Amino acid sequence: MRVKDIGEFKLIERLAKIIGKPSKRVVLGIGDDCAVLQAQSSKLKAQNKSRDQRSKSQTLLLITTDTLIEAVHFRLNRQLSFFNLGQKALAVNISDIAAMGGWPTYALVTIGAHKNFSVEALEEIYRGIKSLAKKYKIDLVGGDTVRSPKELIISITLLGEVEKQNLLTRSGAKLGDSILVTGEFGGPAADKYKTQNSKLETNLKSEIPKLKTARKLAKAGLVTAMIDSSDGLARSVSEICKASKVGATIFFDQVPIAKRATLNQALYGGEEYELVFTAPARAVKQAQKIVKCTVVGQVVKKSQGINLPKEGFEHFAK
Repeated sequence: MRVKDIGEFKLIERLAKIIGKPSKRVVLGIGDDCAVLQAQSSKLKAQNKSRDQRSKSQTLLLITTDTLIEAVHFRLNRQLSFFNLGQKALAVNISDIAAMGGWPTYALVTIGAHKNFSVEALEEIYRGIKSLAKKYKIDLVGGDTVRSPKELIISITLLGEVEKQNLLTRSGAKLGDSILVTGEFGGPAADKYKTQNSKLETNLKSEIPKLKTARKLAKAGLVTAMIDSSDGLARSVSEICKASKVGATIFFDQVPIAKRATLNQALYGGEEYELVFTAPARAVKQAQKIVKCTVVGQVVKKSQGINLPKEGFEHFAK
């Protein structure tokens, strides 16, 4: 059997079985945007206004890692900004922390490059990483630099924190909940299609993660489940349903589609790094007062949910 025969997500399931159950210190292991651990101290405590809040708030540690590989996630050419590539490498990790309702704190950066790679280009990548880290007050505390046989590899491990009462996961969706999203979908996929057909590569722009938006939603206590849309809207809804053991109906005419995109690109394109979340129907208006969001579906029984094609980005897909 080869990895292409089962795909990324089935592979993760098989490996998770080998790893087994974690220790009691692990609140949430494999299967969500971040791992969640019990934390001893917290940067978030300083953000709370009163002693009462500090005493009642138990802080959890979030850990996530994402890797960008040349020819898989990006291509190097004259149109590509190494600065923006660095920003993107950190942004995809920040988006995972956001989806859990948390705030990023520390990052470790590992870069693999061949021996003839430009030093100036590597410096620009780090400047891009640093610029986004500075914006969100993330400390860059280490990592590794290694030789790669050919492709450029950027891997970042990001730590974050979240108050226990504000932790959001994929597994809390309830029957009757509304499915909501921030932003528009399909733009990156449309851009990719356009550049492929014109035989040009577009600049990699820095996707700004919805960190503050997610924090507002988490603190409001309205959200029952949340995920980021990096692998596509359809895949994100599917992952929430899988974790929550429910089904979903999608209101296709209400999906906010980018002007240059099609519905198919909006559902399966990915890389928007928007938020996909569920909330009780009665809480929708309140959520829309807090952040700009759109209802795109409803949580139903598993047997009543629609079957969306298993598309969207997946490593090892046939």
